[in-house]
Amino acid sequence: MPFEEAVEAAACWGDVRVMGPVEHNPTVQIQAGGDDFDVIVVLKDQQTVNAVDISAPSEAGPQVLWRGIDVFKTPARQLLKVFSDAGYVIEDSDPEAPVVLDLTIAFNRWTSQEVPLDPYDGLPLYFTAALVSDENPSV
Repeated sequence: MPFEEAVEAAACWGDVRVMGPVEHNPTVQIQAGGDDFDVIVVLKDQQTVNAVDISAPSEAGPQVLWRGIDVFKTPARQLLKVFSDAGYVIEDSDPEAPVVLDLTIAFNRWTSQEVPLDPYDGLPLYFTAALVSDENPSV
């Protein structure tokens, strides 16, 4: 998706703010969102979308589905098992930020908000952000 279309698409999530490029970094970020979620669209070459990062979704935020499964409403460990059972490789050396390598999807469970915790590992029960990229986010 080219820059102009990305700005127009991001506007459906709220006020749009464009950041970059800066002198030593040609990357442009288009940020949009509401009080309780944030969407960042990344264009490394200023022309083509390379990644979309969605953080802190709530009922008011965008719904993110993978094969009909809501990635922010399914407990994190359960969602990773779904990916693994489907044959995808999970890089989970950092349990707060696992990556589904074959799909180039990175998740995280970082938050400063009060959220339900997983009784097994004490981390947030649900993922708090997802990054979908055109390249492996763990590299």
